[in-house]
Amino acid sequence: MCCRLKPWDSVTRKWLRNMVTRAAPRPVAQLKEELPRQLLLDMGHPWIYDDEVQNISQLNGVAAGTLVDISGHNGRPMGVGILNRQASIVLRRMEGVASGTEVTQELLSARLKSAFAQRQRRHGEGAAYCRAFNGDQDGLPGVLVDRFGSSAVVTFEVVGSVKLELLVQEELTRWIGKLKQLTVHRMTAKKEKWAQEGSEFTTSITRGDASKVRVVEPLASFDVDVLQGLVPGHWNYSLEALRAPLAQAFGAGTVLDAWAQCGQWGLRCAAAGAQEVVLLEDSLGLAKLCRENAALNGLEEKVTVLHRGDLHSELRNMAESGIRFNCVSLNVRIRFERYLKHQRGQFGRWYKPSLKGYERAITLGAMVTSRNGYLVVSFLLPLTTEYWALCLVQGALEKASRVGSIVYCSSGASEDTAMASSTMDEYWSHIVIAVHLA
Repeated sequence: MCCRLKPWDSVTRKWLRNMVTRAAPRPVAQLKEELPRQLLLDMGHPWIYDDEVQNISQLNGVAAGTLVDISGHNGRPMGVGILNRQASIVLRRMEGVASGTEVTQELLSARLKSAFAQRQRRHGEGAAYCRAFNGDQDGLPGVLVDRFGSSAVVTFEVVGSVKLELLVQEELTRWIGKLKQLTVHRMTAKKEKWAQEGSEFTTSITRGDASKVRVVEPLASFDVDVLQGLVPGHWNYSLEALRAPLAQAFGAGTVLDAWAQCGQWGLRCAAAGAQEVVLLEDSLGLAKLCRENAALNGLEEKVTVLHRGDLHSELRNMAESGIRFNCVSLNVRIRFERYLKHQRGQFGRWYKPSLKGYERAITLGAMVTSRNGYLVVSFLLPLTTEYWALCLVQGALEKASRVGSIVYCSSGASEDTAMASSTMDEYWSHIVIAVHLA
């Protein structure tokens, strides 16, 4: 079933004409000699940083999203990249596109169709709820598509990629049929810095009227409010794929779900047989959403939702009052902070997710976990620094005077959300650790 699509606007038509035409040569970015990352780039790393381009000054004034041919210092062709002169990742290479190759609308459409078809083959009916397109991995840098049944959420993490909005919408409609709801998050910060806790993105609902999309799982269903923002309110399929099995394995007896988001961990536990569940949130909007999701699943009698302005203080009050839970989940809210030594990376120059407050939260979480109980903690870290999470857990347990053994530790890289190259060791991914406390 298909719907009638909106006509392409003049700006998008002009941009696509510029992409397919070969009347004028594309700009060329020449890399510096003897780059420390040269081997990684030769092996397929898709990101090129601003301090790695020899003729960077010649690219001043070139519009974000312009296609650029890339060459080594000796003129060796190194593919085609999408330029944003103001970002720390100045070039994002398009996998499998050789220098000088025409980038046509058909090529772009084919990459979307191929990714959607792969998900359909991989998941079957489960493809209705998955990461349907994953940026660099699927060949269109900065474009992320999450499917929620007959609805979808599209995120453009790169300023220039927003020009593909109508093309993505068209291919989604061909795959799904008439879209019930379509939400678009667009990066508006010219330097692509994640400096405002998600406020650097604008959000609009381009199809439908409701602000909620629904995730359907075997045990429960959850409404997600897209207007809660990209950082606090976004549903992360790779993270939830790690957490969902743990809720069924460890979530018995009494359960505390801190930073509950839309209540997914605690509601899974309640649906699986937990006796009592407490959902703890510091966002009033998300606390309201937790209550609505408890009602949606008919679990109001088992579930208590608490809204508190300071979750650390609430956890301490619980510990001092002698309240204990058989299972505690800590999905600490991600905060981005400024680090002057952080010159480049996935979230822009000077900004990256902070681990401040994690050790305190884990310490308090351990204090409210009963003996023989389980503590489950989620992190967002570069893939090469998984040991940071282990060190934080170990230090927090010592402060809480608790002893435990790690029974689960895994990262959120899956087939749908894999890296474009195995060389991307600076790529940030979710890590989940479960500890069995003695």
